[in-house]
Amino acid sequence: MHILAGSHDFYPDPGSGGTGRYVYETARRFVERGHRVSVVTRRRGDVPRRESVAGIDVYRYDIEVANRRADEVLSQVPAALGRVDEFVREASENEPLDLLSFQGPVTSLLVHLCADDEIPRTATFHSPWPTEYRIRTRNADAGSTSRRELNAKVRTAVEQFVLDRTRGVITLSEFMRDRMRETYDEASRSEVVPGGVDIETFHPGAGEFESMTGAPSFLTVRRLSPRMGHDLLFEAFSHVVAEHPDARLYIAGDGSLRNELERTADELDVADETAFLGYVPDEALPSAYATADLFVLPTTELEGFGLATLEALASGTPAVATPVGGTVELLSDLESKPAVPTPVLAEATTPEALARRMTAWAELFPETRRSASRACRTYAEENYTWERTVESLEAVYSEWR
Repeated sequence: MHILAGSHDFYPDPGSGGTGRYVYETARRFVERGHRVSVVTRRRGDVPRRESVAGIDVYRYDIEVANRRADEVLSQVPAALGRVDEFVREASENEPLDLLSFQGPVTSLLVHLCADDEIPRTATFHSPWPTEYRIRTRNADAGSTSRRELNAKVRTAVEQFVLDRTRGVITLSEFMRDRMRETYDEASRSEVVPGGVDIETFHPGAGEFESMTGAPSFLTVRRLSPRMGHDLLFEAFSHVVAEHPDARLYIAGDGSLRNELERTADELDVADETAFLGYVPDEALPSAYATADLFVLPTTELEGFGLATLEALASGTPAVATPVGGTVELLSDLESKPAVPTPVLAEATTPEALARRMTAWAELFPETRRSASRACRTYAEENYTWERTVESLEAVYSEWR
């Protein structure tokens, strides 16, 4: 089977996010299973227009969408469409296409317009595009409200158009399937296929992250942007430090809110106990997860799944989280394991509730922590490998062809 994915971004390109990681991890395992995979994606940074990555044929075109007005995006479409058409024809000439996999509305729209109508279309719905846009721009100047709403409507129309042309839609959680159905008149079939984790890369023996000290040490790995919940986390951590002065909080990731969050840490008097690690290179992330005593996911809204949470669990690092979105599905079963002695989901999305969970884990005896660590690793191995994800996707794609 030759799958062509139209993707929002692609790992390991600069600035690649969760969608890019998902496409890379699933695509390379499809290749390992004997399939051919081509990826058309936006060009980010100084990367080639064409190359092979882990056996995947990657084609990159130019378009700027973030922080651009609708008219600015539209002005780029003719050139982008011409380049994507070139790529789709080239991929088809190498081997006929059997399936289109839409992984982000803009690139997917361009691929759809260029590909033969007879090729079956599928989509993976990672998050509602207009909702993400509204969250990102909700604190913008009031004078631009009408423009923001127009941009949101354009995003809604584009994503609806793409979904309407598929034989079926994949979501990574029941939560995100519900959000899709709330946002769109979704007529296509849908299946929930959870994401996974590379258990060979993320494991308890990944080494020591030298700059991480403290007892206990808390880690979060998040883009520093709205909805990620860093404000809530700092407030929760201030409660933890009041009882455990030696505790340390490590913030991995970068983004537009860094200066604001540094001020927040200072205002809450936890700046000395907090380390902003910035962007942590991929080769160092496994040791960061493995070294931390606890991973914290403080999301306040629209958490579709949680790849970082899985990376922590595979590393043998327990996770606590706010009860938001797909995180509830991901962690609920873990709470029922006998070796996990205290709940991992906060009772509410409040600083006090999250602080109670963080404090409870901090106060466990070392042997209890080690037992919980083994249970977390086993949970990831048994339920959330990328191989398991791709096996399910292969079955669904074969049916939808």
